[in-house]
Amino acid sequence: MGAVVALAVPALAIGATGLLWSSALRGDVASHWSDLGPADGSLPGVAVFSVTFGMAIAAVIVGAVAVALPRVSVRSTRAALFWMGSVGAVAAGGWLIPAGLTVQAGSAKGAVLGGWVIVLALAVLYGAVPHLVAPRDGRHDERRPATLATPLRATETGAWSRTITAKVFVYVTVLVVAIAAAVEIPLVLLGDPGAGAVSLTILLAAAVVLASFIRVRITVDWRGLRIVSLLLRLPLKRIPLDRIRRADAAELRAGEWGGWGYRIMPGRSALILRDGPGLVVTTTGDREFAVSVSDPEVPAGLLNSLRSASVGEARS
Repeated sequence: MGAVVALAVPALAIGATGLLWSSALRGDVASHWSDLGPADGSLPGVAVFSVTFGMAIAAVIVGAVAVALPRVSVRSTRAALFWMGSVGAVAAGGWLIPAGLTVQAGSAKGAVLGGWVIVLALAVLYGAVPHLVAPRDGRHDERRPATLATPLRATETGAWSRTITAKVFVYVTVLVVAIAAAVEIPLVLLGDPGAGAVSLTILLAAAVVLASFIRVRITVDWRGLRIVSLLLRLPLKRIPLDRIRRADAAELRAGEWGGWGYRIMPGRSALILRDGPGLVVTTTGDREFAVSVSDPEVPAGLLNSLRSASVGEARS
């Protein structure tokens, strides 16, 4: 219930200020800035209010449905609350800041953006509020306790390694490179290759990031969990064994962990290469990390055994 209330806050803020600033609804409100100075574009206040209020209400409805459905896992529910909270907050920022600045200035043209751009950019982080407020009861989570079929002896250790190729990132990387070429080649032909330097740099940087996920090696041993990009020879994740509290096998869905690739959300992160089986590691700080693996029971069981052995040695 508290999470749904948190989702409703942006919609309530839009509705309340819409009544308070009714004068703004009768004219135009600022809608576009080329810099931090006065607005250089405007839209009818009624249109801006209707769109943003509608977005915020839709976010509340979707979030409430996710909470109410009994068969939706806790992780899916909390992920939905995060994204819907972000949508509602962005909608609120899209109304409160332009309309408020317009009312303050007396006209749309006199609305100066200034430092409010930072607040607008950070609005997406509001999704963490309903996400954190939501219950963490895991009765619907599809996790399986993992143990080794043959437990390690006191003097034994073990290691597990798997190399994974994610074809989806091959295709996406090629697509981004193609877009970069489509942006730059016409400019080169026109004799102005520097015009698209910023966009080209961003696209190529995105291509490098995407390429790092094409082929990765996941290793579990006495050092803990390590993930390395084989294409770029870069470490992507490392969790020392003494920081691991438990490891589980689970069914991972990209939508529950924020999407494909390396995702970071409040209290957890993940390297999602595909939907399906995966390893979920819970740290001693109650943070979670998930990675797509075809046979997660083996590395999860090995991590649990190695962790138990290290704890036993420390106590003795």
